Amino acid sequence: MRPYLLERTCPVQKMVCTVIPTCPQGVVSYVEDEAEPLGGRIEFDYERYDGCGQCATACCGKAIEMR
Repeated sequence: MRPYLLERTCPVQKMVCTVIPTCPQGVVSYVEDEAEPLGGRIEFDYERYDGCGQCATACCGKAIEMR
């Protein structure tokens, strides 16, 4: 299983995201993108992902599911 972002639930705010600093492997990042409605997006580096699932637990908006 790996994390999947529920975009409609995620506020996509770098300074608000509790997942980015929580991830022990640094898998979660914020990418600025003017084409996105809120100016950026959350991305997962699946190459580095170890399956811990802490991101789903740490997400304050419950916007990450493990699939």
